[in-house]
Amino acid sequence: MTRFTPAILVSAVLFGYLAGQATSTRDRVGAEAAPAQQPPPPQAPAWTTIPLAPDQGELTYWSSDDLKRAHTEMAARSGGRIVSKPRDLVPVPIMRTHMLDVVHRPQLAAGQTPTAEQHEGVTDLYVIIGGSGTLVVGGTIENRQPIANRPGEYTGRPILGGRTLKVKTGDVVNVPPNLPHASEGDAGGLTYMLVKGNVGLYPWGLVSGAQ
Repeated sequence: MTRFTPAILVSAVLFGYLAGQATSTRDRVGAEAAPAQQPPPPQAPAWTTIPLAPDQGELTYWSSDDLKRAHTEMAARSGGRIVSKPRDLVPVPIMRTHMLDVVHRPQLAAGQTPTAEQHEGVTDLYVIIGGSGTLVVGGTIENRQPIANRPGEYTGRPILGGRTLKVKTGDVVNVPPNLPHASEGDAGGLTYMLVKGNVGLYPWGLVSGAQ
């Protein structure tokens, strides 16, 4: 039978205590060091920096004279290119439920077709404020491609099987979500106020920031 002297017992207890302290210290140091080894958090996507009104914003008024002036000025600026967001001419606010824009589309060269759009998460309301043109709605987009970093947004050309609308100043067209559409101006161009309504499928900052 093995007999433990007091010296052996004291040594055993002391060894166990020191071993426990070392393990505790190692675990504590490891726990403290672990956060430093974690990868840095990813940067917030660019669309999160889009300034949205904290509520529905202030009253906004567009006079018919200002809108007519915007059409004339945007047509002069166009040079055959699409012009939008004329903030020096009229207000184009972005709210948490909707955003507004004023867009001018020129007449395309013979043989060209306008680029089509399709939005799963947005209703587009067109209010024609100047000129005239063509709006094709519905059908399918040939060569449809998703737009990078914008879920539910597609583009391509042309539209096949859509309904062709001849639009002019004063006309209003509501394009529901997920319905392809494309527009172009006649001679002199087409200018419209575009109201984009969020239908809640995607973060609004992502949708509005892409416009």
